[in-house]
Amino acid sequence: MSASGAQANNDKVEQALHDAGWRVCAPHERDLKPDATAVRAPHPGLNGVCLYLLHVDRDLSGLVVAGAETADPHELLAEANDLAAPLATQYLRRTWQERPLPFRYGTNGRVWCFLNALDAEHLDGTPSADAPQGGARSRYVFAPARPATVARWKRQAVQYPDTPSLRARLRWLPRVHLDPRRQLYDAQRRAIEGLEGSLAADHHRALIQMATGAGKTYTVVQASHRLLKHAGAHRVLFLVDRYNLGEQAYLEYRDFQPADSRKPLHEEFPLKHLSSGRSGLADSDKIVITTIQRLWCMLTDRTPPPPDSEEAQNFEGSGTAGLGRRLPKVHYSAALPPDSFDFIVIDECHRSIYGAWRPVLEYFDAHIVGLTATPIGPTFAFFENNLVSQYTYEEAVADEVNVDYDVYRISTRITRDGSEIPAVTETQAPDGTIEKINTVVAQVDRVTREQHWHQQAEDDEYTAAELNARVESTSQIRTVIETFRDRLFTEIFPPEANPDTGEIVHQRTVVPKTLIFAATNRHADAIVAEVRRAWNAGNKFCLKINSETSQPAKAIKDFRNASETRIAVTVDMIATGTDIPALECLVFMRDVRTWSYFEQMKGRGARIIKPEDLRKVTEDALCKDRFVIVDTVGVTEHAMVEARPLVQDDLRELPSLERLLKLCAQGAPLSIADVSTLAGRLSRLGQRLDEQQLARIEGCAGGRKLTDLVTDLVRASDPDRLAKERVSAAEEPEEAPETDKSGPAADGEAAVAVVLAQALRPFVEGEALREALLDAARRRWIKIDHLSQDGGVIAEGVTDVMRAERTVEDWRRYMTEQQDKFAALRIAFQDRQPLSEVQAQIDELLSMVSPPQQQWTGQKLWKAYVDLGIARTRRRRNAGLPELLSVLRCELGLDGGGFRPYRDTVDLRFQEWLARQETAGVTFTEEQRTWLKRVANVVATSATVSVEALDRHAVCRAEGGWSRFRTVFAGGTRTPDELINELDRELGA
Repeated sequence: MSASGAQANNDKVEQALHDAGWRVCAPHERDLKPDATAVRAPHPGLNGVCLYLLHVDRDLSGLVVAGAETADPHELLAEANDLAAPLATQYLRRTWQERPLPFRYGTNGRVWCFLNALDAEHLDGTPSADAPQGGARSRYVFAPARPATVARWKRQAVQYPDTPSLRARLRWLPRVHLDPRRQLYDAQRRAIEGLEGSLAADHHRALIQMATGAGKTYTVVQASHRLLKHAGAHRVLFLVDRYNLGEQAYLEYRDFQPADSRKPLHEEFPLKHLSSGRSGLADSDKIVITTIQRLWCMLTDRTPPPPDSEEAQNFEGSGTAGLGRRLPKVHYSAALPPDSFDFIVIDECHRSIYGAWRPVLEYFDAHIVGLTATPIGPTFAFFENNLVSQYTYEEAVADEVNVDYDVYRISTRITRDGSEIPAVTETQAPDGTIEKINTVVAQVDRVTREQHWHQQAEDDEYTAAELNARVESTSQIRTVIETFRDRLFTEIFPPEANPDTGEIVHQRTVVPKTLIFAATNRHADAIVAEVRRAWNAGNKFCLKINSETSQPAKAIKDFRNASETRIAVTVDMIATGTDIPALECLVFMRDVRTWSYFEQMKGRGARIIKPEDLRKVTEDALCKDRFVIVDTVGVTEHAMVEARPLVQDDLRELPSLERLLKLCAQGAPLSIADVSTLAGRLSRLGQRLDEQQLARIEGCAGGRKLTDLVTDLVRASDPDRLAKERVSAAEEPEEAPETDKSGPAADGEAAVAVVLAQALRPFVEGEALREALLDAARRRWIKIDHLSQDGGVIAEGVTDVMRAERTVEDWRRYMTEQQDKFAALRIAFQDRQPLSEVQAQIDELLSMVSPPQQQWTGQKLWKAYVDLGIARTRRRRNAGLPELLSVLRCELGLDGGGFRPYRDTVDLRFQEWLARQETAGVTFTEEQRTWLKRVANVVATSATVSVEALDRHAVCRAEGGWSRFRTVFAGGTRTPDELINELDRELGA
């Protein structure tokens, strides 16, 4: 590396140190003032490598080894590790604690690698017994820590000499939870323990999956308190992707009262909800709540829109507002340095927060914790497959943390088959003559609501898939809403009757809190109008709550708490995250093909609520023991895909795009102005595309990004560039035949035409690309079909039997697809392989099916077999392994081709085993037989038995457990241990 290159690289290192607050100086410039200094020194043995000795509070505390920009930062850090002890000895009188320098960096000027030796050592330098093998672990950081941060690390190390760093203290968190007055669910406790186990193992990222409504936020509030109080964490950041979700989190933190403190959490550890990107953080702020977009504004010194404004809703709701299609660029920010947070919690982390915004997250030197009910592939990838806790919706229902749901279907002719708008309508006059009337329909601008009337030129047949995307049917919306109204208190929430007398004992008349999911903003407007008309109700009865709603936070609050507001219509704003416990009904008037998004939407109704709180807003409700999904589009019937939804309601008008693309299709030349206009139209279109539309367009363009195509058009129509092309073409020596009379001017225009043609080639040659662009552009205008009359209503509840039929059918299809693996499972059963091996095969078979296709659990399969009458028992829920084994044995034909309860299988094996003992001349006393029956009962309920199981099983434990069993069977032909092992092998699995 040249001297100039080395100096330039050192300049980068020193600039990074300076930005972080270090005064960089030569040895002779160092003084003993208390300001932090990074003293430059040449490496004693390696040319081109420079040392920076870090002094804080007059102590030599750390070092930086800086090498060439091509050097490996890990190798430079290894050099820092080798020098830490010699340098401490060399400058012993100045060295902090007279120990090897603990804070070590290796950098090539672009990448920084950091190691804190205190992570694996006591303050005195002796190794910590609980430290990871090989000592402290290094990590990449965006920049060196600030001197104030190093000073804080030093103070904490002196305060806790046996656990002198945050990572060391994470290995010694107390096991006692801090809120015995509000009992934690087992799932919440497991989540906290799983997270702390992950942190103790020094995993930088952890994922917590908990069903919607199961208390994810409260779990993290508990965990945050423990990390701040017992681990000495400096600050916790709680990230949301919408301001109103931040408000919910703020209230959860603010209302938390630690059991061991007289102060609420926010008084002990100050809480801040950032509502402005320019509001800074005080060192005393310990819990910070904000959106990732506002965090980015703080890092880039931008001013975000005011909270609750329409601009703010677009800014946060679109996920990547202000970025275009680029990832955010992040530079060092003195206002928000990389060491600002020790922990970052990402709420609803299944969304794009870790995609487009990844550079913002990775800017900080912090552990990242994700919360979601619906993790998908990219979620697992970002969190390095470190799932520390899992709690499914089915488990939450079984634990009565969530409520179960029923499905009620409403299907109409237009919903199923679409319809047709005729160009001409025939009517018969009183005199019998046939009159033909040209059809005039309205086209409505989704954005401005402006209405234009157009004469229908030809018949327009539209499919069910085009409903509410291209055409809106007034009759279809009205039919669905009126059917919902008419069946609400007869079939959806039917009257309760005395089972003996048939007398009605409770009849509901107040519309339950209902949330309707619409396809677009325009669709939502139409639904609101029809709801108010159907109930003859005023504006407060039904609200639209969406990104364009004035004061959406107030609207959500009114819907949650006001008794006069019964129905809300939304597209996506309260589809995820928002907590409205009194919701009893979800109406899907839009289809959803994404599993994770559907689960989030479904979760709005799953939350529990106390009966007295429910009656405050719905006076005639007794309790919330279920919610109802009213499916008007078949969303509960088709398979889901696993993809991240990005919902954008409306697309901007592109009036000249169709004309320009038609010229491209014809091969007609476009003028410079036309090319420039095409670029502008496509740029505007690109800002409003969702991911699926963008993926389709880019796929049709051979993988090229739309932004690249637009850039080519912009460059091709740039006047300065075209002027240069003309001059260049005119100056080139002519090689044309003598008969060519083109001349310099014509040559220049020909050169311009070549430039334009090159940029237009993808649009000229790509028919599929043109169609994809036009399809996206046309979606701003929606045609109103006011002629078609809907009918053919099919309205029915989805019964348990209907669900069970689908589950069993899907399961049997899956068994056929995986017949080789199920054949191996059959052999495992027949060979009486140990339960652990059988269960491993079962777990593998269940895990191979991703949630979008199906979500099979032992409980779900068992309930389906009971509902269909295959499993002959009344026990429908809370099934365990024995029930699952009986289902599998039935399907594998191991029990005579029919269903046999697992207990019957165990009893049969037990009688066969006793018969073999008698044949062999082995006899048992009455007490021994009683104990053998108890052991068989343990197997019937657990599918296995062990020495420990006798002490866990309630009946066995009451009779003395393993100790008594051992006494009763002492002196026999087999030891008690051998007998237990034999019974486990003969009776189990």
